Amino acid sequence: MAEPAKSASTTQAPSSRRLAFTLDASTGEIVKTENVDSAGQRRELSKTERQDLAKESGGVGVEGLLERAFEAGIASLLDDEDGKEDESETEDEAGVRRILLKSLMERTFAARALRREVLRQAIVQTLIQDVTSSGESESEPPKAQKSDRAAPKAST
Repeated sequence: MAEPAKSASTTQAPSSRRLAFTLDASTGEIVKTENVDSAGQRRELSKTERQDLAKESGGVGVEGLLERAFEAGIASLLDDEDGKEDESETEDEAGVRRILLKSLMERTFAARALRREVLRQAIVQTLIQDVTSSGESESEPPKAQKSDRAAPKAST
């Protein structure tokens, strides 16, 4: 017996939002942020639209990921058995955590890595590597890059 046809509204994927960022490759600075419609036409986002975009994303930024990685490293050294993140952390608790982490990170590579210009350049390099590796096989997603090199030591 044939299945009834599904309506177009139930089979369509949710619409995605496409953005284009123009970067200065030498500094990693974002020069322009544009919305890209389904026809490929670009329109530069206003300041208000960029602020709304920041509110919508709500995810953890690169700085937050580096802080969490540093914190996880400390936890592993202290033999933190559960290793689970506290998702019920209040804003006050998060603030205290950041203050404590900042003082621990000051004299490490992490402090240099958290500087805005270093983060921007790392993001540009990651994007270039992603584009380069994804060009090898258009049908497969890019593979995670593994590194057997230790992070460079921070210069003081």
